Amino acid sequence: MTLEQALFDLLDTPPDTIEELICRMSPEIYERLKEAVSLGRFNEQERMGKEQLGQCMQLLILYEAHHLESHERTGSPLQADCQSERADWQTIRLMKAPQENKH
Repeated sequence: MTLEQALFDLLDTPPDTIEELICRMSPEIYERLKEAVSLGRFNEQERMGKEQLGQCMQLLILYEAHHLESHERTGSPLQADCQSERADWQTIRLMKAPQENKH
């Protein structure tokens, strides 16, 4: 089943509230919706428009707020144990090598 079909099935009987809509979303739909947003498309042929992308992002945010702990949500800050303890980072500057003139 495609993501579009899963969403159509989800909305076959329109929910009365946002809460009901989010409660009806399965973890599978959430994961597929998250993938679609990250790729910017529902399928190989069809890119999401700005409005569709915004609506899908809103659904993800609402689902996460209802079903996930704050540290599990998209965009949550890294845990302290995931951050580097090194404070001596150096910036490396990459430069394009000059091309030889082949005339």
